[in-house]
Amino acid sequence: MATETDIAVVGGGPTGSLAAFIAARKGAKVTVLEEHPTIGVPNHCAGHLSLNGLKHIGLSLPPSVIENTFDSAVFFSPSGEQFCVRFPSPVTCAVNREFFDKYLAKMALAAGAQYLLNSRAETLLREKDALKGIIFGRRGSKEKIFCNIIISAEGVASRILRDAGLKSLNSNMLVKSVSAEVDNVENVETNRVEVYLSKRIADGFYTWLMPKKDDTARIGLATNHRNPRQCLEQFLNDPKVKAKLGKCKIRRITYHAIPLGGPISKTYASGFLAVGDVASQVKPTTGGGVITGLTCAKIAGEVAGRAVKEGFFSADFLEQYEVEWARLLGFDMKAMLFARKLLNRLSDHEIDKLFRVSNKLHLEEALIHVKNLDSQGKEATRLAMRPSALLTLGFFLFWAFT
Repeated sequence: MATETDIAVVGGGPTGSLAAFIAARKGAKVTVLEEHPTIGVPNHCAGHLSLNGLKHIGLSLPPSVIENTFDSAVFFSPSGEQFCVRFPSPVTCAVNREFFDKYLAKMALAAGAQYLLNSRAETLLREKDALKGIIFGRRGSKEKIFCNIIISAEGVASRILRDAGLKSLNSNMLVKSVSAEVDNVENVETNRVEVYLSKRIADGFYTWLMPKKDDTARIGLATNHRNPRQCLEQFLNDPKVKAKLGKCKIRRITYHAIPLGGPISKTYASGFLAVGDVASQVKPTTGGGVITGLTCAKIAGEVAGRAVKEGFFSADFLEQYEVEWARLLGFDMKAMLFARKLLNRLSDHEIDKLFRVSNKLHLEEALIHVKNLDSQGKEATRLAMRPSALLTLGFFLFWAFT
């Protein structure tokens, strides 16, 4: 059985659905291959998004998708030092990832895109070395879909990406994460997220706590080398954490990998574009990939839609995609990767010192002027002109390189 379409999108997550929506709205025939039977299941991330990032992408989410909003964040050092930043109004939100993914898929469907569920992309179809489509498994059989452009939004698996001849993400900068839905949460401010830095528990990343408004929360972490579930249990069994959270219970738990190595070296080929996690378009500092991935997906959908309209599918034409997303995100990604590598070099003792210096210099007074949480490189450059930020940065670099 064979199907024909203009654009085949591999993956029905947020990036795949937004790319499909944009391309379909431009008049292209778009088919999305999603390996799971239900959009948004399983859940692959905590769903902590910046409100400004959603606005820049052009997404106005319905209330049913947003579970909470936050105007502050508190950071805990390994020894328990606290550093808090509070903004005048909410800057981030927690979304129900299943509802969020379904919302974007409904947008794509309304624009004319088609979804094939239980459809696992396996290999690329080629004719005389030219990409012509995809072979995918569905209902126990092999099927083919012929197309002019493939948009890979497959996540970190990178199977189709490698088949297209592109270099996959840096596996040395891939951390293993766990995210748990917990209830009976006590002594937590519902309007702020909490971040815990400790190499003893989350080496190479951090632990987060994101409360909802109904005494439940999402708690998660990521680690370089250890078992993430064991690290989570170690965190929850810490006496200070137990005293804070009370008798919280895990209701549901999910696992996924987070690429922190910055974007892959090339995200396009003849008839092929890569977006989102598969392209490692993820913030190396926080591991947030939804806003950055959606930013790139929007560009991919526009370029792919234009390619279909004009009949150009060569690598030279599709290079526009990489030029545009690199213009928007390239500097920030490089700056955040630099910061991630510096953070990875710091010991817990040095992180404690960094917290004390940040509090002494009142760094929070500079951070409340941050305008775009997703453009951390540009924001750091702008804020470096403030004395407290400049001195803290100098201290940070001193400890990282000595």
